Amino acid sequence: MKKVLKIILIIFLVITLLVAGIVLFLFHTLKSELGDHWEDYAKVFAMQTEANKDLPPLENIEQREIDVQYIRKDGTIETRPVRLYIPEESEQPMPLIYVPHYEMAENAAELRRYLEQGWAVTSPTDVLPSHNGLLTDDDLVFNNAALYTLRHMEEFDNQRIAIVGGSAGGYTTLMLSALQMGNCASVATAPIANVYFNFYQYFQMAQRDDAPFFLKLVRDSFTPILDNFPNVKDTERWEAFSAVGLADCFNSPLVITHVTSDILVPVDQITREFTYANEGESMPEDFSTRLSEDNPGVLGHSLADELPAELTHVEHIIIEDLDADSDLPYHEEKLFNLNIYDDGPTESYGSHRATSGTGVVNDVPYLKAMFERGLAQNEILTDGKLILLLERYMGESIQLPAHEGVDDSVYGSLAIYRQEIVEELACWAANNSIEELDVAVKSAVAEHDSDKYLEVWDEIYDDIASSLR
Repeated sequence: MKKVLKIILIIFLVITLLVAGIVLFLFHTLKSELGDHWEDYAKVFAMQTEANKDLPPLENIEQREIDVQYIRKDGTIETRPVRLYIPEESEQPMPLIYVPHYEMAENAAELRRYLEQGWAVTSPTDVLPSHNGLLTDDDLVFNNAALYTLRHMEEFDNQRIAIVGGSAGGYTTLMLSALQMGNCASVATAPIANVYFNFYQYFQMAQRDDAPFFLKLVRDSFTPILDNFPNVKDTERWEAFSAVGLADCFNSPLVITHVTSDILVPVDQITREFTYANEGESMPEDFSTRLSEDNPGVLGHSLADELPAELTHVEHIIIEDLDADSDLPYHEEKLFNLNIYDDGPTESYGSHRATSGTGVVNDVPYLKAMFERGLAQNEILTDGKLILLLERYMGESIQLPAHEGVDDSVYGSLAIYRQEIVEELACWAANNSIEELDVAVKSAVAEHDSDKYLEVWDEIYDDIASSLR
């Protein structure tokens, strides 16, 4: 027995030494790459740990996992879980925050702020690095499926659902906002708005030996995205998966927050107005974060260029105190708010920002105001959104391919897409009127193949009218 214990102890020590060696190697690699800025990043990591480690366990919060089924691009059915945090003392149905693509962990300070308001919070769980490479196909379908599933749960108020995400999750937030109706509001932080620029053009520069460290660090997990674009000259496809190409499809309040020094998601794709003429001194020579105006179609435009000017407010915010907390700014009379935080030009040691601090931008007041207004006051109709929904009903969606003959009860099937669209438009008609909806749809299709669209609309109209009786 003693001999067995001795062997186990030796094995344990060997494993411990191996793990310690790997950690030490990664530590020195990171320190070498960051050079003189190692202390800045060490401080950032320490602050993040400190901010979370003292949070008490959640109390009076039900935690539950539910399975979401969807049809993958290869026609197979996959099941992925999402985790629900539900305040037990809140009256149901309650407002819901959906955090797409990334998991919001129990120790996240943002989660605590939402739960304190009595709002439920949901995000994917068991998220893998490989899901980054599926951002524009299977992962996008899954997040649409998750949102569809949540809308049908009796615990949640489908008039008060908001989407909040950052980085790749910010991209998914924009896409969900463009593809779906029924979103009370959305908040996207450092979102990719132009996949052609960010992943095809810009990320390719990360192959350089002198590329910024964090850009090289994240690039590989997103590279498989390019498989979804076999013809790089297919401008229509790039636009269909980019927020800049779907600007006419946003029809509910949206706030975008971005930082001028973002090295992972260059700010040019949101607005060029506050981009520095020159990169930071630490940047490699001839390494540009600028979006080319020569890109095809609207892929050379910023999102601010494409959003309707009369509905859009752009705010330039100079960061003066990195440790100061603030509320998320927004213009109450504008549907779209773009907040650009200025902390200088991009630097090679940066990630989503080059500066460190403990300051928190609190989005609760904004979301609270949007929930108080409710979906009926927040949601408008746009030609782009209506055409997009009609095309999905016909099985012609580029972003959400329709499957037939797999399982008509699973998200991704043409049958479910048709049901979803009828439900979303019926919700708008119930909040407004079916007559207004009819006029809007017929106006939207006037410049298209009206016979095809009008035939489909007649079918949808009858289903909506039946559901409202």
